[in-house]
Amino acid sequence: MQLIETIDQALKNNDKPRAVEVVIEAFEDGMDVVTFYEQVLTEILNRVDCDQNDADCIWLEHQMSSIARTLVEITYPYVIKQKRPPHANQHAMIVCPKNETHELGALMGAHMFELVGFKTTYIGANTPVYTIESAINTLHPTHLVLSVSNAYHLFEVDKVITRLRAEYKDLKLIGAGRAFTYNKDHFKDSVDALIESFETVKHLAAKGEK
Repeated sequence: MQLIETIDQALKNNDKPRAVEVVIEAFEDGMDVVTFYEQVLTEILNRVDCDQNDADCIWLEHQMSSIARTLVEITYPYVIKQKRPPHANQHAMIVCPKNETHELGALMGAHMFELVGFKTTYIGANTPVYTIESAINTLHPTHLVLSVSNAYHLFEVDKVITRLRAEYKDLKLIGAGRAFTYNKDHFKDSVDALIESFETVKHLAAKGEK
């Protein structure tokens, strides 16, 4: 897909204006949000898989992610245009636990939940468990999405899940991000669902409608 190659080069060349122009043009030509996230942007970002000691790769990944964050943000007007009517009884809160700083996937996930009609609250990166609890106690979400990319944080995630399970019996706990999808067996009994694609989000919405 030529769009992928064009955006990929813009991100690698630190050409934010070009990337933004191309994405806006694609949306104006009819591209939908899910296609952009799953078939374009995720494909580009998954091409960069850095070893933790590869400094050259890491700074390039950070540069690309910074521009990609802008691309995700500018899709929001199209989320508004393309989303389904809201469901009053479904509220998803999306959060990255303590020490998890990769929030780009979480932000895309928040948009996907909104597309299918969830009321959506995006909390963001590096959120301590007591802050998560404060938000739950105030906002009363039906679903809590824990977004984790770095598998080094599995121990911390296990502690968060155990604590939230004990305190919030009716809250649906959802795992998202590579740390979950690459360790399905580890989490198979501790979360209610793992988000692997937009189809998972649609399935969660459909279950809530019954």
